[in-house]
Amino acid sequence: MRHLVIGAAGHAQEVAWSLRESSNARGEACSLEFFDDAIRPGPLPSGLGRVVGTLDDVPRALRQGEARLVLGIGLPRTKATVVARLACPESLWTTVVHPTAVIGPNVPIGCGSYVGPGAILTVNVRVGRFATINTHCLAAHGAVLEDWVTLHPDAHLSGEVHVEDGAELGAGSVVIPGVRVSAWAVLGAGGVAVRDLDGGRTWVGVPARALAHGRERGTRRAARAARVEAS
Repeated sequence: MRHLVIGAAGHAQEVAWSLRESSNARGEACSLEFFDDAIRPGPLPSGLGRVVGTLDDVPRALRQGEARLVLGIGLPRTKATVVARLACPESLWTTVVHPTAVIGPNVPIGCGSYVGPGAILTVNVRVGRFATINTHCLAAHGAVLEDWVTLHPDAHLSGEVHVEDGAELGAGSVVIPGVRVSAWAVLGAGGVAVRDLDGGRTWVGVPARALAHGRERGTRRAARAARVEAS
């Protein structure tokens, strides 16, 4: 199968690698083409494929033959913006699950989502559309992850945790049982949520506390600058 990977940075290559490993485990062919507005056309250092164009080139690539889309973007708001920009039928989006991920019974996973290597989704977990569950994450019994959610590596959700649309949990963060993380909240790396987190805020520390609005804006500016430098 021919796959068009949206994004070509490090996370996109991880998703593509997971897809290739999954296809190999099933004995299926897997062709990868990458599309990114910020990375020049050419081969990728991972050897997984080439950047062949920008996002504006995706519709033309879809017309060239049977293909499916793969979301290689990890940040919630960017995911939502890019999916809306492409405006493709949801049936074209591939759900990618690395073969070493552990998926328990009654765990539906929405279209366009990604479950990375070593992640564990136990029982009765619900994962929405375009969610990102990175390497070695855990979602325990009854957890709900709504659309656009991102769990960075080693984030752990205890039982009956509810993560609303677009929330982002940093690397190594922990949410104790029964806590609700509201829409578009950010829990910083290593943070521990011991009570419900209001949406649209950034929470840090142990236990997690909301940043003051001024510090929150500064943290977001610094994070954006770091992403630009890393790209």
